[in-house]
Formats: sequence, C-alpha cells, structure tokens
Amino acid sequence: MSKRAAKNQEPEATYTERDIVLAKVRGFPPWPGMVMNPDNVPSSVSKERPTGKKATFYCVRFFPAGDFAWLVAKDISKLKEHEIQAYISEPHKKNADLLAGYRIALDPEKWEKERENADLIAAEQEDNASVDQLDSEQDEDEKKLSKTKKRKRDSDAAAPKPKAKSKAKTDKKTSVKGRKNGTRSREMVESEDDGDQDAEGEGGDVASGAKAAAPLSKKAKRDKDEDIDVKMESDPEARKVREWRHRLQKALLGSKGLPSPDEMPGLDQLFTTVEKYEHPNLIDYLSFSKIGKVMRHIAALSVEKVPRDEEFHFRTRAKALVEKWHTIVDAKKAIEGGETAPNGASAEAGAASPTQNATSTAAAAEGENGDPAGDMSMLSAV
Repeated sequence: MSKRAAKNQEPEATYTERDIVLAKVRGFPPWPGMVMNPDNVPSSVSKERPTGKKATFYCVRFFPAGDFAWLVAKDISKLKEHEIQAYISEPHKKNADLLAGYRIALDPEKWEKERENADLIAAEQEDNASVDQLDSEQDEDEKKLSKTKKRKRDSDAAAPKPKAKSKAKTDKKTSVKGRKNGTRSREMVESEDDGDQDAEGEGGDVASGAKAAAPLSKKAKRDKDEDIDVKMESDPEARKVREWRHRLQKALLGSKGLPSPDEMPGLDQLFTTVEKYEHPNLIDYLSFSKIGKVMRHIAALSVEKVPRDEEFHFRTRAKALVEKWHTIVDAKKAIEGGETAPNGASAEAGAASPTQNATSTAAAAEGENGDPAGDMSMLSAV
C-alpha cells in the first residue's frame, strides 16, 4: 500500500470543548486558542458557522484577544504543555500578542473568567441599546406624525382659490410645476433621512464577519458613554430585576413576532412577581435594569400585539407599575429635598405607601374597552 493511500485512511482527529489547540488561519502564524462549545458562542459568531455536510467545523477562540474562527480538523492540532513551554523559553524575539497567547494557554482559567465578564458586559450593553432603540423609534414616529399634521395644516391654509376658466391653461402649468417641486421636496427629505440613517449605521458595531474570524482582527469600538455599575453587577438582587426585564422584553417587545398564547400564563406569573417585589434599593435596581422603560413600551402596545391581554391585562398592569414606581421616585426626591410629596401628602407619607399593589391600580385605570386609561405621556422612563 502506498504512503499516500495509508495517509488517506488515517482517521480524522476530533476535538472537544476546552481543548487547547494550535490553529491555522490564512494570513497569520499558527495561533494558540481553545475549542468552544458551538452552542454557547455569541449569536453573531453562530451565524458565521459553515454549513458543509462533509466536514466537521470546530469553533476556536484565540488567546488573548478572544476572536473566533470556524475551522476544520486539518487546520487544528492539540497543543501540549511541553510545546507551550518550549515556545515561551525560546530566546529569539517573538510577537508580543502571540507570546501572550502561549502564556495564557498554559493556564487559561483566569483568562476565561475575564472574557466571561467582558462578554456579559457587552451583552448587557447590547440589551440596553435595544431598549434605547425602542425609545428612539417611538420619538421618531411621534416626530413624523407631528410633521405630517403640520404639513396638512399648512397645505389647508395655503390652498389656492378657484380661478377663472380663461386662465385654466396657466393654472394647469402652475399646478404641474408645483407638483414637481413638491415631489422634489419630498425626495430631498427622504434623501436626508437616508443620510441620517447611514451616518448612524457607520457609528454602530461592526458585525462579526470574516475579520472577526482572524486571530488578530481589530474589535469594533463599543460605546463607553454608558458605564456598567460595578456595584450593581455584583448585586444578585439587581441582576435578578434585570433578568425580569430581559424576559419581558424578549417576550413582548422582541423582533421574532408575537409570543404564543401558551406563554401568557408564565408571563402573568412574572408580572405578579414584579408587582409584589419590594426592596430598600428598588430605585437603584429600576435605574440599573431599565425595567421601567420596558414596562412603558408594553403599556403602549396595541391590544392585538399582546395575546390574551383581555384575560391578564398586561398593558394596564404595566402602566400601573410605572405609575407606582414614579410615586416611589417622587417620594424619595421629596424626602431628600424636604418638599411636599405629590397630591398634597407629606413626604414621609408618600414614602410609606408607594408599594401598594399595582393590580388594584390597574383595575381602576382600565376603561370599558379594555384599553389602559389615562395619558400615556405620563409613562416616561423610570
């Protein structure tokens, strides 16, 4: 049997999660990394997973930058401890990042924890950005509606009076010219709107693509204006409230369509948990989790976007919760400023009773048609 035939019969190497490997990516020297569980990688990385049926692709995360790449077995080899030590001990000059990668490969546990924390912060920033995007979209819709009404009023006010038939030909030309100018004006507005959107897109995060697969690819710079509160991150209660917000946002405000009616009883239990929740640091948790913003948007949903709302009254309960939280915030401000609490009550009385059951407020606020009553503009972010 020829050597070539024997080589073809050799079984392909397999790798498991957390294997330390040396991986090859075109344009870079062999680089140390770790085999990841493909089910636990970020969604942006998962979307890049090749769909080849004949080959098995492994997801490798490289040291120290944390970039990902999908590679076949022939481009990977297990990196043994003596090989790592030998590379680190070599006297000749080395690439600083590559040397750091080999050192992490000796004991990656500390690096894993650091990356896990960084990934959690990045995920939270993305979640917060999605909540802020809801506010931005609502503001844009309100501005467009306001502009439409203003244009209609201006159009009605500037409507030309009927003219004599003898000037019909001239009027026709004038009206055609007016329509052309009007069309051009609208196109200009649309062009400006498109330009604004493009400008916003350029400032956003870069999607994980081919560049993200390379070991030394540059990360997209994230917006650091919104710092994560380290104290809140280490508080289990704060993280619990934030998890409630995640669940509510994903279920009722997500981009995957309406939730299933079968999910509604579970959401009813979650709402009840939130309604009954009391804590001395509630105001801090509301600010940290942004659950108030999510509740405000749930209250503003139309009835057809909330399955079984006539049974569980999610929109009305969300409105009542936001009003309840506003009462708590206002009472605290009154105490700190020595002012009179809302509705003429003393500051101490306002602070003592803000945790009333939101469901009773919801029942009073609900109108005959099942829609939350009252001015929705009151539901500003908590």
